[in-house]
Amino acid sequence: MSGHPDVLIIGAGAAGLFCALGLKDSASVTVVEAGPDPGTPPPRWMLYDYLLPDDCYYHYTDADTGLDLPQGRGTGGGSTVNSAAALRGQPWDFDGWGVPGWSWPECLGGFRAIESDQQFGGAEYHGAAGPIPITRLPPGPLDEALIALCTQRGYPAAADHNAPGALGIGVWPTNRKGEGRWGTHAGVLPLVRPAVDVRTGTQAIRLLFDGTRCTGAEVSGPEGPQRLQAGRVVVCAGAFGSSLLLMNSGIGPEAMVRHGGARLVSRLDGVGANLQDHPWCLLDVDVTDLAAIEARPVSGALLRYELPGDHVEAEIFPWQTRPYDPSVPATQVSFTAALMTPLSRGHVTLTPGGAAEVRVRHLADEQDATRMAQIVATTAGLIDNLAAQGLVRVPGGAWWRAGDLAAAGRRVAGTYNHHCGTCRMGDPADLRSVVSPGLDVLGTTGLTVADCSVFPVIPRANTNLASMMIGHRAARLLRGVPAGQA
Repeated sequence: MSGHPDVLIIGAGAAGLFCALGLKDSASVTVVEAGPDPGTPPPRWMLYDYLLPDDCYYHYTDADTGLDLPQGRGTGGGSTVNSAAALRGQPWDFDGWGVPGWSWPECLGGFRAIESDQQFGGAEYHGAAGPIPITRLPPGPLDEALIALCTQRGYPAAADHNAPGALGIGVWPTNRKGEGRWGTHAGVLPLVRPAVDVRTGTQAIRLLFDGTRCTGAEVSGPEGPQRLQAGRVVVCAGAFGSSLLLMNSGIGPEAMVRHGGARLVSRLDGVGANLQDHPWCLLDVDVTDLAAIEARPVSGALLRYELPGDHVEAEIFPWQTRPYDPSVPATQVSFTAALMTPLSRGHVTLTPGGAAEVRVRHLADEQDATRMAQIVATTAGLIDNLAAQGLVRVPGGAWWRAGDLAAAGRRVAGTYNHHCGTCRMGDPADLRSVVSPGLDVLGTTGLTVADCSVFPVIPRANTNLASMMIGHRAARLLRGVPAGQA
């Protein structure tokens, strides 16, 4: 492979590998990935374990709370380390972005292209030939009890949570083959090789510029420091990694770029701003019978419903805790109460040494705290009913028994690990924008960002499938397909 490829992709995660797949037949492509490649076919631990070797993660820390913010590291990125939850988001998510070329009908083609839906592939809003298998596993006994309870309470049945506008109670759509996690490492990387030069263990240090034209990147890998030249650079390093790389390369708020020691290339105040995540609160209980749960997190019952407001969406679902934390009893189940339409915004900034300082600011907005309290109260009510049936035991001193659920929620709120938005896509005239509707970094040429960092507003769903969709559509844009057709 030439040392001067047409396209250099930084990051071999959910978006990066789909971008490489879409370009491999029309351009020479090199992909650099800081993390490891566990091998093809994927080893068993990569498919079935939920606490992976530490070199499969970046560990960022929330500067305000000390909360660990793990991010996928290695081929497949987040799709290698997550729970294989495969939600798209709602049509009004993408329509609400208000970005030309990125409405729901335009994004739907990308979602259909990446998937092979095992139950609903024949539906007009699904795909049947993509490399990511989407399936729904049979629910376990606790899931069945929760589904029956929610049905009794009047929530509609949701046979397919990826049907446009779906709400109610059903089972999770997951990206799995059999019961093993099947992300972009398993499903896309074998299709990318050998046409694409994929270099793992290779960290991008900074982007290279001739004036404002991006000409490549300085990287450090097994052969030591290198300067890789390319006709186009596509950054797919995630909400933290992409904004961090831009700022360390001279793109971002001027004071922050200077603070990090870089030469200013393009002043974009939106870089690192607009950080979003879905906050969740975990209500931990114990099942009375271990056979009631399955050791396959996020594959059973899922309740999605709306609170009063403009499509203010919530999720409630149970999962066995132990696969993520071996120190807890096998009987422990975490009931998740998640707010899928947060108003709170955080940011990523640079330390003097060029590292990331992250402040997510979960539930900082008063409406978020109030809404989370309502979701927790609903979750607690479901738990009480299941306890009355003898299915679960509520621990003494449960935090959700507190009188002020908004304050209690703020104390225990955690991360759904759906960080996004730090390189916002939008109108170039909008000072908050970082990339154009065509995903070009404003004030530069030859540079694209294509991952979850470009989301203007977080979708009402896990961000994994939407990141894959972004990578797929980015490749089409780079091939010259008009934005409305990409």
